[in-house]
Amino acid sequence: MLILRKAHFIGFISFLVFANSMLAPLSARERSKLQNANDPPESSEISSMIDRIIANEKQVEQRILGLSPRIETYIQYDRPDREVGDVATKDEYFLGRLETDSSRSNANPEIKELTFIPDGSSFNWVPRPSMLRQHLLARNFGVQALVVDYRNFDRKHYLFEPVRWEYLGDVRCLAIDVHLRGKPSKGAFEGRIWVEDHNYAIVRLNGTRVSPGRNSFYIHFDCWRQNLQPGVWLPVYMYSQEADMGMRLRFKSETRLWGYNLTVHPEQQAWTNILVEAQRPVVDSSEQKSDLSPVESVRRLTMDAERNVLDRLEKAGLVAPRGPVDKVLETVVNNLRVTNHLDNLPPVQCRVLLTSNLESFSLAYTIVVSRGLLDVLPDEPSLAMILAHELAHLTLGQKMDTKFAFNDRLQVSDEHLVKILDLARDREDEDAADAKGMEFLKNSPYKDNLGQAGLFLRAAAAAAPNVPRLFGAHLGNGLTAGGALVRMASLTNSGPQLSTQNLDQIAALPMGSRVQVNAWDGTVAFTTRKAVPLADVSEKLPFRVTPIIPYLREYDETLKNEMSSAGAAGATSPSGPSKQ
Repeated sequence: MLILRKAHFIGFISFLVFANSMLAPLSARERSKLQNANDPPESSEISSMIDRIIANEKQVEQRILGLSPRIETYIQYDRPDREVGDVATKDEYFLGRLETDSSRSNANPEIKELTFIPDGSSFNWVPRPSMLRQHLLARNFGVQALVVDYRNFDRKHYLFEPVRWEYLGDVRCLAIDVHLRGKPSKGAFEGRIWVEDHNYAIVRLNGTRVSPGRNSFYIHFDCWRQNLQPGVWLPVYMYSQEADMGMRLRFKSETRLWGYNLTVHPEQQAWTNILVEAQRPVVDSSEQKSDLSPVESVRRLTMDAERNVLDRLEKAGLVAPRGPVDKVLETVVNNLRVTNHLDNLPPVQCRVLLTSNLESFSLAYTIVVSRGLLDVLPDEPSLAMILAHELAHLTLGQKMDTKFAFNDRLQVSDEHLVKILDLARDREDEDAADAKGMEFLKNSPYKDNLGQAGLFLRAAAAAAPNVPRLFGAHLGNGLTAGGALVRMASLTNSGPQLSTQNLDQIAALPMGSRVQVNAWDGTVAFTTRKAVPLADVSEKLPFRVTPIIPYLREYDETLKNEMSSAGAAGATSPSGPSKQ
């Protein structure tokens, strides 16, 4: 689980053992002696609580070992800047899934991350010749923060010091400092946990690992869990940052997990139930009364290919199920269709790709936009720009390859799916879609508000050379290529000059600004968080990694349905460039 390697360097980490909150503060020498002394007495309530915390964490460990969620880690290296705060300089990315290593014994399990992208395992960075080579492995970030300690989370190896009660969202939690007892084992945890007050499940971990192996050391992390099913709290988000690790190495990173239900097998009865009664007569025949025409047959083949691709991507946990966010995107598409009189075009649907990288693509009659791109778009005209480009592909007849109408082509493992799904367009098709998309925008309700879209593209062109992984596309086309803007570039002429010092100019939002993902089933919704006025230009944070603090709630199926309905009825497209 080591995530940062440095040649000829051995990390030595000291640790402290604290008494529990029943004791008066102890000196360092007294705390050291306490390691070999008998533990102080605990109240029966505290003792019972700690026993339940340990038992619940063991259940979480076993549950995680039986699941295979999707996992994505994005890392941004940065440098300090006196005027605008930290500035991104490099980035790294990993996308894949978790799997338990079956070759290891049950007593010593190991979780590994299987990559979905060929080059997603590691990135070598040599800041300058005088520095030793460093390897920052994105694929190991998530694994180290999933649980407190797979091997030794018990009273024999840890001391527990209750700190205070506090609320994390709607959940009342007891914050507990966790300290090592005796000589630490490799990868032991040192930090703080938060435990909810009903079943004493851990909902948050904040700290680091200690006692690293030779030539390696660990990072700090803040891991949040959510109540995804009744009584089930699972990790969904992790944030890490380091300002100086001995070699001027600075970075911020986020890890996301979702799709826990992908490895929960449905009951066979759900597939074998026989419909005995129906509220209305069952139609036993197709409404179609004749063979399809040649045009209809070609269209059907294309739509079959699209359906196969979407079904397979959803099965792999890469595309979100249909939901309220799709409806918002389709409203913008319909605004473009109506004002451009695209009456002969079949209904166009939208879907959300669940990854953080900034990309979009179109299939037969479906437009797919990544969650990351939706997050950073500053307003509705900028969203309309993305959708107009993809709509243009459909009206120009630049549809997907119908080879995927043959379903056997998609019968591959999730790890190989991205590799075989090459949905990107060539440069000639992209240029044609840009031109046609501009026509659509000039006839649309957004024609007088395209300056912000142009400003967003300027910001993308400025950021892309430093964070190429963020702007890289897995399945379709990105906004940039080789660090240069290639999407709707003519729109930059309509936007103002990019000004990092202008507090009122919000060219792009930070990552994670708009879309929430349900980590159990992968459904998405727009956030309901309140917009906050910015205090200074360092808070603009375009395309930047920032910590996300989830609002924790206990699982409630009724509440989940109400939130989904509210999202469909009240969600709005990106708007308002003055606040974040």
